[in-house]
Amino acid sequence: MFKESIRFPLIYFLVSTVWHFISNKEIAWIENIIICFIMFLMIMFFRWANTPFDWKKNNT
Repeated sequence: MFKESIRFPLIYFLVSTVWHFISNKEIAWIENIIICFIMFLMIMFFRWANTPFDWKKNNT
């Protein structure tokens, strides 16, 4: 679950860093890191919320 959740934020971080470097010659490191971290948390929460929970598992 972690490996699938980290892939998209890392790609976004690399692309946005390269884009900022090419267009502005100044990279907003903190902004990129915060956006990637928030994206990672949202994707991780979304994947966690979509996993089904077996309510009857402990009632044997």
